Amino acid sequence: MQEKYPRIQIFFHWLSLLFIILTYLSVKLKSLDLTYDWHQLMMSTHFTLGICVWLVVIIRIGLRHLYLSKTPAITPTPPVWQTKLAHYVHLALYLVFILLPILGSLTVLNKGFAVSFLGFPILSGFTANPGLAHTLKEIHETLANGALILIALHAIAALYHHYIVKDNTLLRMMLHKSK
Repeated sequence: MQEKYPRIQIFFHWLSLLFIILTYLSVKLKSLDLTYDWHQLMMSTHFTLGICVWLVVIIRIGLRHLYLSKTPAITPTPPVWQTKLAHYVHLALYLVFILLPILGSLTVLNKGFAVSFLGFPILSGFTANPGLAHTLKEIHETLANGALILIALHAIAALYHHYIVKDNTLLRMMLHKSK
């Protein structure tokens, strides 16, 4: 059995993290409120990166199924409860990062604007519904905060396995072996 995930899975894992960080930063930088143009740029960037997150997660799900038989074993084998918990956290992460861009897009559409990617409108035609837009935005933001907690738990678990348990959990997702 192999020791690491296939390189393409490792690449998309870290690419998704990069896009998630940049998506979060773009919405936070929007609040600097330097100018109207700055606000618009950060929101456009946020929308584009959110769609990128969605696309990368879809690709990751496909790769996960494609390479399921190449999933490297954790050595030493963790307790069953940890394996099950890790499975549920991964499932929750995938679900959240599929739902967040959808909710964000529905929020924009219900504000009466087009969803754009790289500055180009890709989806439009909704009649503005400010009440629904507000509700969707609240759900989107709450889910995003929950996603940050899941990411933190995921990272803490990986570090716990690496430094406390001293198994290969983290090393399986690294390009270079470092112990």
